[in-house]
Amino acid sequence: MSEREGSIGRRDFLKASGGVLLGASAAGVLEAEAQPPRAAAPAFVIDSHNHWGGTDPWVEEMVRIYRAHNAMACSNGWMRDLEAMKRASAAYPDVFIPFGRTELDNPAAVREVVKFHESGFVGMKFHSPQKNWDDPEYFQVYRLCEHLGMHMLFHTGISNRATIDETPKWGAPSRMRPMYLDTLARQFPNATIQGAHFGNPWYEEAAEAARWSPNLFFDLSGSTLYKLSKLNKLERLGEALWWSDWPEGQTNPHTMQGGPSAWEHIVFGADEGPAGLPGNIERYQMAMDVNRVPAGDRDKVWGLTMARILRIDPKTRRLNR
Repeated sequence: MSEREGSIGRRDFLKASGGVLLGASAAGVLEAEAQPPRAAAPAFVIDSHNHWGGTDPWVEEMVRIYRAHNAMACSNGWMRDLEAMKRASAAYPDVFIPFGRTELDNPAAVREVVKFHESGFVGMKFHSPQKNWDDPEYFQVYRLCEHLGMHMLFHTGISNRATIDETPKWGAPSRMRPMYLDTLARQFPNATIQGAHFGNPWYEEAAEAARWSPNLFFDLSGSTLYKLSKLNKLERLGEALWWSDWPEGQTNPHTMQGGPSAWEHIVFGADEGPAGLPGNIERYQMAMDVNRVPAGDRDKVWGLTMARILRIDPKTRRLNR
């Protein structure tokens, strides 16, 4: 039996014996020591992954719930949503951060990116490519986003199928693996790039792609935290971000000097309707508690990193265009 196995066995034995060997108070101390520290509710949140809902009731619900949680939303929508999104962003600039959405295989993709930018949108969402994310045929769109300073959000990992029918569909997860974003981060070093869902199920691949790319970030939305919570494996995030606990004051040779720390590559994202925000905040909180993420890094996860990328003043919650 190893020293670690012996230690764990002893802890479990003492806890199980409870008041007989230790007394209830001592058992409680052991239980408290085993639990990660709980952090306060975030004071400033940017949901980097939100889909435009399109109706007046949805807008009203977003404003009510997001304001109650000190949150803003990078809400992405198609060209058909542009005018409605402009109105909502103008009426509630403390809530809505407008992102466009287009298909990279759409011949009008470049024109649509320009139109979104001219309308004050600050990011773009991409999903379901016919080729891999790093296919050079898409580079003209990425180069334009880099030039215009538009943040790029990519789906990575497993993708749902709303219906089962005989219609052929694009969007296979194999075309959207997180490592393809490493190519983009290197080809477009002045762009900021975000992968959704931490590459689910390729968490280690997502983390390794980010490790040497200071302009690459990932959110933990979708089924990622649901699954890891259900399996009681939230610490797998910390294992993937293995270079996060490098000794303070020592140079870490395993990542870019002067670049983000491991958890600084993670940003908050919900990828759900407004009612899903509180649950996502709780799951992120639990994940960071389990992995003992420092307070400064937590603030960046919640919103400060996205605020820096999008030039948002956390105090006024306004875009500095």
